[in-house]
Amino acid sequence: MTRSQLVLDVISKKNTSYLPSQCTFAARAKKMEVAEALGLNEEEVDVYLGNHIKFTGVLDDIVQLDKLDPHRMQVAYDAGRYIHIPEEEGFIYDLWGMKYNVNDGGYFNYCHPLRGCDEDESLIYNYKAPELSDMDLQFKIAEEDLKKYGDDFLVELSGYNGIWEKAYQLTEIENFMYLLAVEPEKACYLMDVICEYKVEVAKETVKRGFPIGHYGDDLGTQISTFVSEDMFVNYFLPRIKRVFRVFKDAGLPVQMHSCGKITPFIPHLIDAGLDVLEPVQNCMDFQFLKNEYGKDLTFYGGVDTQDLLTFRTPGEVFEETLKVIDVLGKGGGLIIAPSQEVMNNVPVENVLAFMRAVKKARGEES
Repeated sequence: MTRSQLVLDVISKKNTSYLPSQCTFAARAKKMEVAEALGLNEEEVDVYLGNHIKFTGVLDDIVQLDKLDPHRMQVAYDAGRYIHIPEEEGFIYDLWGMKYNVNDGGYFNYCHPLRGCDEDESLIYNYKAPELSDMDLQFKIAEEDLKKYGDDFLVELSGYNGIWEKAYQLTEIENFMYLLAVEPEKACYLMDVICEYKVEVAKETVKRGFPIGHYGDDLGTQISTFVSEDMFVNYFLPRIKRVFRVFKDAGLPVQMHSCGKITPFIPHLIDAGLDVLEPVQNCMDFQFLKNEYGKDLTFYGGVDTQDLLTFRTPGEVFEETLKVIDVLGKGGGLIIAPSQEVMNNVPVENVLAFMRAVKKARGEES
């Protein structure tokens, strides 16, 4: 059975005895440190890590997902999906109007093209999403990945940087929070522009044979949600539902990324069709999540990257990883993974300790 089918069976509760895993890195250099420590090449370390999922994206998202990959960036550039400005060496602009540093490994946006929209409403009402007229072009890299990896891995088309995130990055978060509270019609107009774009990409994702739907919006901090439950239900949820519905109508499971303590939103997301919550972080109560929502959801993540993997000993990492698996993975329903990508300051020894625990839990090592 392929890794893709194993994950899909876990999500659909058909296989409760197997727990797939995923360990990805913020930068290739850290991954190659792990490879060197094991005496393996890059392909061999992928096998050792036991990864089951490959993420890909449309060309408009390459500047976020793969900006350190020269080939993918060149394809996106040749297709006109981002621009350089000579006076701003080292930075690029995507077609949403957002700005990125090509040399860092993060997703930080340095530009808010709709800043000031609270005073000048034309910025909102004249704004348009990037053109999606050529879907063959948009899906060029994604379809290459699906063809290359799809016979084994679960290939997911990234839905990161969703409706909420895109809106506040375009306007600047203080501006967007003001609009939500005081002039919600403007906030809703902008979210609808983004939602229409996301729905069209979702439709094409289904059409081109991807086996799962993916959506991403960081809706929480480590202590609470960004907005109230009422505001989420009134403004965010109806638009998220529209994206989910495209996948659910096609019979696909839905995975959603959201960092933070979003516990109050989970029942609403389940009602909207959510199948996989990515990631679960230790700011939430794992036992509560499993007890309340384990019958409905598969959990993705759980192994803390902020403290455990970064600052604790390999022994602590090993034991805590097993505890996470014991709680969230009891009776199935877990994709074992760090709660975020492994950053450059995580010791190699701790990555190896995490993997030893994963392999022990699967019965692959004593």
